[in-house]
Amino acid sequence: MDNNDNFCYKKNINTIHPGIILKMELMDSRNLSIDQIAKSLNISPENVGDLFEGILPISSEIARNISSNYGGTPEHFMRLQNTYDLYIDK
Repeated sequence: MDNNDNFCYKKNINTIHPGIILKMELMDSRNLSIDQIAKSLNISPENVGDLFEGILPISSEIARNISSNYGGTPEHFMRLQNTYDLYIDK
């Protein structure tokens, strides 16, 4: 694999909204319900659905709640969102 292949691979990963990744981790891997996730993130089930569909961005408050309830750091989740936003805004 040359540098161009690696760049294209990274570029494609950036197009995935972090909410979709979060859905895979929380619902698909941990078998949590939208209601359980909504309660833990202190947002409505409708907002969880929007987050998982890539409509609602990960805010700093949501990032802190993800971190405190499921691990990782708020900075990590904010970086995922910022990377996605920068790619989409091109």
